[in-house]
Amino acid sequence: FTTSAIGVSSNSTTENQLIRGIVGTTSLLASTLSEGRTIRLQAWGYYNTQLVPDTLRMSVILGTTTIMTTAAQTPAGSVSTGGWSLNANITCQTTGGAGTVVGQGDFPHFNALTYANWPMVTSSTVVINTTGANLIFLQAQWGGANAANQLFMTNCVCELLN
Repeated sequence: FTTSAIGVSSNSTTENQLIRGIVGTTSLLASTLSEGRTIRLQAWGYYNTQLVPDTLRMSVILGTTTIMTTAAQTPAGSVSTGGWSLNANITCQTTGGAGTVVGQGDFPHFNALTYANWPMVTSSTVVINTTGANLIFLQAQWGGANAANQLFMTNCVCELLN
């Protein structure tokens, strides 16, 4: 799928779904995942922060299960229109009601005068039901509610490989 609307996380401590205005579907039909099949999610956008920034966490979720996250990280302060991208790959290891996937990714972003990269490392498999339908979510969550905390996703592509 691709997106045709800007996803926004702003002035809130609630996890916000960034994937909006979908062309295609964010739902993997039952039994779509098979061993070795990979989901590739790529997203791009920009963000702003206040002088003393709150933490930010980016997460990729399949169904109701968090597959990978940056954990709460602190970006630079006073960022204005700092570019970011997110790259995530989720590979099915086993199938079934207690199937497993493993994911790896990163969140490179403009951090004041340089680029920073927050890894999204998964050190073990994650259990997921591959026999049922699973929605794909990309979520952002700020650690504090402030009008200057803004993250905009302008582009997103998700592909099913293999």
